[in-house]
Amino acid sequence: MSSVLYYALPALGSYAVLSIFFLRRPRLLHTPGVPAFCPRLGAHRGGSGERLENTMEAMENAMAQRADLLELDCQLTRDGVVVVSHDENLSRQSGVNRDVSSLEFEELPLYKEELEVYFSPGKSMGCEPWAGPAEWGHGLNLCPLFSSGTCPSFPGFPLPPTNAPLTSPHHPPGHFAHGSDRHMVRLEDVFQRFPRMPMSVEVKEKNEKLIHKIASLVRHFDRNEITIWASEKSSIMKKCKAANPEMPFSFTRCRVIRLLLLYYLGLLPFVPIPEKFLLCFLPTIINRTYFPFSCSGLNQLSAMVTKWLIMRKSLIQHLEQRGVQVVFWCLNEESDFEVAYSLGATGVMTDYPTALRRYLDNRRAAA
Repeated sequence: MSSVLYYALPALGSYAVLSIFFLRRPRLLHTPGVPAFCPRLGAHRGGSGERLENTMEAMENAMAQRADLLELDCQLTRDGVVVVSHDENLSRQSGVNRDVSSLEFEELPLYKEELEVYFSPGKSMGCEPWAGPAEWGHGLNLCPLFSSGTCPSFPGFPLPPTNAPLTSPHHPPGHFAHGSDRHMVRLEDVFQRFPRMPMSVEVKEKNEKLIHKIASLVRHFDRNEITIWASEKSSIMKKCKAANPEMPFSFTRCRVIRLLLLYYLGLLPFVPIPEKFLLCFLPTIINRTYFPFSCSGLNQLSAMVTKWLIMRKSLIQHLEQRGVQVVFWCLNEESDFEVAYSLGATGVMTDYPTALRRYLDNRRAAA
């Protein structure tokens, strides 16, 4: 036993020293590519806190605030049109209990006159099984580390009826966005209107026709370098990469779990990273503006665990030096902006681009 320790301890010590050395100096092993853009200010759903989400008006407003990235979700209509819509079912957005895929583009209803901003500052959450919307998921949600992420992330509870109200005595309404533009837009029209604006396109379902149409549109408008594939599911991301391998892509849920394992085992400096973006929620928003679970106790637990796992400055700095840009979502308060940038994140995704632009301008002026 003593002879084993005699050799094992120095070997482990040497490994730890090498791992820490290359964690801090990854460019000695890897040559990062030059990023096509730097997303300091990302507009979540086009900036859904200031105008109706995913409308052209919202995107115009984000552009006026010098946004660097538009975050979009896409669905496919019955007649094969790629539309910008977070939800497949239109109940929340339009009050019409129909799926996008069941309607032709010209049949799509208008958005409601006002839409709740689900990452609203000061919003609280009760312990009802469906006290919050089933549309929480965005970018990368690590809370499925604790659940399967099905309903929406709290297995064992049925979803509410599609026409059920999304507020209750235990779920006070948050902020509401308004706007004069209530029309759903085609992805093609967005590409035409903002030809050089970087965008993140999230695909939520394994719809190969949708994926191939997005890939084709990106090629047609010569946007390969400035359009990001995003999805939580590795099976979907595999199809996205096959449809257009020239587009940069973000980490999926499973890939982030693997990333964290490699980081804590000390292996990360020695492993290649093909992803170019980490789009991840900031743990400090859990139980404040983001409620992945229906019970506050589980939210508190997930906040504590994910904060310990993710909020590691050395990890984020390592990724940045490897050419992986880290963008935290969905932050709507100045205190969260400060936390994200202090950790070394490339950027922040927000519902309120005006507030983030003000923060960034003030930060630059004070520097």
